[in-house]
Amino acid sequence: MLLGKLLAILSTAKGAAAASVIVAAAVGTGVAATNVDVQTAISATVRNLAEGADAKASNRPAVVTARNDADKKLRDAFQEDQQKLAKLHSTQVDGTVRVKLTDTVNTADTALRARLTLALNDIATLTLGREGLESPKPTGSPDIKVVFTAEMQTKLDGLVTTAITDMNGIVVGAQTTVTLLPKFAPGTDGAKPATAPTPPPHP
Repeated sequence: MLLGKLLAILSTAKGAAAASVIVAAAVGTGVAATNVDVQTAISATVRNLAEGADAKASNRPAVVTARNDADKKLRDAFQEDQQKLAKLHSTQVDGTVRVKLTDTVNTADTALRARLTLALNDIATLTLGREGLESPKPTGSPDIKVVFTAEMQTKLDGLVTTAITDMNGIVVGAQTTVTLLPKFAPGTDGAKPATAPTPPPHP
C-alpha cells in the first residue's frame, strides 16, 4: 500500500527534480531508507521521469527544428541589417539632402521588412503539413503528413541563404546611395566662398 501511494505521488511530480526532492525527504526521515524494494522503485521512477523529459525533446519532428532554425537565422540577419540602416540616419550630410537621406533609409527599411516577410512565408509554405502537422491544404501547399526529407532541408537552406543575401543587398544599396550624398561642411552653411574684390583699374 505504501509503495503504491509513493509511486503514484512520484508519477505525478513535475519532472525528475521534484521526484528527487521526494526521495531526499523520504530517505532523510527514514521512511524508505531501510526498504530495498521502495528504494529500487523510487530510483526507477526518477529515472523514468528524467528519460521521459529527454524523449519528448528528442522526439520533436525534424521539420519543427528545421523551421525554428531557419526563422532564427532570418530574424538575426534582419536585426543586424536593420541596425546598419539605423546608423545611416546619423550620417552628416548637407542640409539640402537631409530629406533624401531619410527617404533612402526608410525605403530600404520597408524593403528589408518585406523581404523578411516573404522569406518567412516561403519557409512556412515549405514546412506546412510535414510529419503530421495539419494544414488547410491551400492551393500550391504541400500535402498533409509528408515526410520532411534531406532534399527539403537543402531547399530550406537555399531559401534562407537567398533571403539573407537579398536583405544584405538592400542595405548595401542604401549605404552606397548615402555615401554619394553631399557631406555637411561645418562653418559653410552651404554658402559660396567669398571672393576678393576686383581692384580698380590703374589711371
